[in-house]
Amino acid sequence: MEKETFIKHYLKPSVDELDKRFTLPLPDIADLKKSGEFIVQGTLDQTVSTNIISKYVSDTKGIRLVEVYKNTEETLKGIFIRLVGTMSLLKKGYPFLFLDAAVTNVSFQTGQQEELTTRVAIHLPQSDPTKRTIFFDALSQKADRDGLTHHIRVIESMPDFWGPLWSVQSEGIAFDVIKTLRESAWTSYERYCSQTEDKLDFDYRPLQHQMILMTSQAEHRFFKKVGLSVAVEAQAGFFSVLVADA
Repeated sequence: MEKETFIKHYLKPSVDELDKRFTLPLPDIADLKKSGEFIVQGTLDQTVSTNIISKYVSDTKGIRLVEVYKNTEETLKGIFIRLVGTMSLLKKGYPFLFLDAAVTNVSFQTGQQEELTTRVAIHLPQSDPTKRTIFFDALSQKADRDGLTHHIRVIESMPDFWGPLWSVQSEGIAFDVIKTLRESAWTSYERYCSQTEDKLDFDYRPLQHQMILMTSQAEHRFFKKVGLSVAVEAQAGFFSVLVADA
């Protein structure tokens, strides 16, 4: 092997192919600056799952934000689950905030292709149940003003510390709904933190263990049920970026 060939041609960095027309403005967090970028991709059977992930920090607010744009698509059938601006927010000493924003064309019940649907789910694992209402009430009040129908549900298979999910579903590609809820999630989280004492010894390990080791396997099975093949390793890599640096 020639030295020059190795130096010039060995494993060039991947190109960020994310079309900026499909990105959303970040929540209005003071002094938010990008501190890292990641591309996680996995291929299994006929499914390609590509994650483009950006990490931001605000020293002023003490906030770390991770944002995800993702396409999990079965290349023959054309069915997909696409994350558009999914994000995690963390202020050290407080619980993680997760907002999962998906645009899909596949039924989660039958696995058949269907009309486009936008789903947004927001949750605050490891939060004090008596204080979680501060967060959900703020979300609900803003959603009511915006005319958004919202629901709260509990996933029985998740551990108790996971808590309920607050969600909104809209027909079609509802980027405006995602944008609104991303901003509402941030302002509601900021309010929650301002009214809740921090815990300097907050233990994030149960959540990290759940997401990286357990939820990655559960989502592998879920994807398979709806006709998509996503490797456990790809999901674990995606989740590890979401919950790192806690």
